[in-house]
Amino acid sequence: MGGGGTFEGMARIALNGRLLVPGKLEGIGKFTLRCLQELVRLRPHDEFLLLVDRPDNELFHLGPNVEVRRIRVPGRRPWLLRWWFGAAMRRVMRQWKAEAFVSLEGPLVSGMPDDFPQLSVIHDLNFEHHPEWIPVAWASYYQTEFRACAHHAHVLCTVSEFSRDDLVAQYGRPKEDIRLVPNAADDGFQPLDEAGQHAARTRFAEGKKYWVYIGSFHPRKNLQGLLAAYQNYADAGGSWDLVLVGEAMWQTPEWPQALLATNRVHTTGRLDEVPLAQALGGASGMVFVPWFEGFGIPLVEAMAAGVPVVASHVTSLPEVGGDAVCAWVDPGNPVAISEAMLHVEAQPQMRAEHVARGLARAKAFSWRESGQKLDAAVDDLLQPSRHAQDVA
Repeated sequence: MGGGGTFEGMARIALNGRLLVPGKLEGIGKFTLRCLQELVRLRPHDEFLLLVDRPDNELFHLGPNVEVRRIRVPGRRPWLLRWWFGAAMRRVMRQWKAEAFVSLEGPLVSGMPDDFPQLSVIHDLNFEHHPEWIPVAWASYYQTEFRACAHHAHVLCTVSEFSRDDLVAQYGRPKEDIRLVPNAADDGFQPLDEAGQHAARTRFAEGKKYWVYIGSFHPRKNLQGLLAAYQNYADAGGSWDLVLVGEAMWQTPEWPQALLATNRVHTTGRLDEVPLAQALGGASGMVFVPWFEGFGIPLVEAMAAGVPVVASHVTSLPEVGGDAVCAWVDPGNPVAISEAMLHVEAQPQMRAEHVARGLARAKAFSWRESGQKLDAAVDDLLQPSRHAQDVA
């Protein structure tokens, strides 16, 4: 398998690299980078065209068989993305003589012949359940484009059983027709020794023990609930500080000024890979209480780093965390979250037991294995018989 195992000869495959932004990889961007690195490694005899919309994407160096082509977009608007995934991509792909298209963030190239092979990965459908979390124009764009992806992708993938079931319920694609390609943690997420933990506490929390949150400050991440829970936790005698790693997305959260005035909440902004692993590895615990996730990469990263976790018992998170999470909580109940945080702080033996479970659980997810699953999906994509009729 790999290198066009079921495809006669070399294949020319165009890749959606829009989210590969140096220094600004979000969860789906990280998934795209790691899976494409594996795909290119596994298919050395194929040729790839990586389509990007910003400069410096070639810094990722996916491989010698990858050509990078930038299609400039004069802004970040839904109608511009429709142009990018439409006329702009069609022109470049036809000039390059692409034989297939792989999009690890959803959208397909519009206007291509029905039998042109296209693969889509849809990570979650939060915009179907809670369109109010994002601007109206973007919610409409996602709802329209992702429904089209689900119906027209010759090969459809997602990252969790939860998201697969949601795709079946929302868009009617048969479950057996949706492949799983999970996320994973990078190798840099490892337990820190005592000296490493001390250095992290000094760097991020003025030398104090701390809870950590990692992720964007997006409405679905429930920062307001997290901060309310932390206020309750601190008022009840909880001694660990709180370090927030990330930056605002769509809207800036309202920070409780009284809480910030205590100097117990620390914000780092976005962190690159090495300091991110340090911030996580130095934490005494992670509190991750979003309303909605398609997977939840920070949960796997925390388990790999040997950090005990308090997490929301919603959507994909129980599937990912299994029995390794110290406390499952209702994201809408700040009191319950704070009580769980107090309990975890007070129970070192319980923390140690769950850390051991987490280290074992994290090994169930690897980018190498996910790359192999994507490679198998691409093999299937390149089978001419699969495209004899439109999947819609």
